[in-house]
Amino acid sequence: MKKLIVIATLIGVGLLPSALAAKPKHCHKNYYQGANAALLTGRYINVAKDNAVLSWGARVLTSIGPDYADWKNARNKGFRCVKQAGRYKCTARAQACTK
Repeated sequence: MKKLIVIATLIGVGLLPSALAAKPKHCHKNYYQGANAALLTGRYINVAKDNAVLSWGARVLTSIGPDYADWKNARNKGFRCVKQAGRYKCTARAQACTK
């Protein structure tokens, strides 16, 4: 119990890094999408998905900032992939969240 009180006190006065003072996760209400360039990255579905995620991150970064641009923190994630002329075209869609 004493340990918790000491940690809480140190967090309160700002002596511990902010990583220890967990901020609540915040998710943006809107969904963001990103897609791969099928001609360049669509030969394999996993590469197409990876590039769609990169596109999603770039869109989030320019729209609402770097705190939200990590796919690992997103919620309600999904992909839609179709094969066009032998190449995969994938779209990644998710709500952007902070850590």
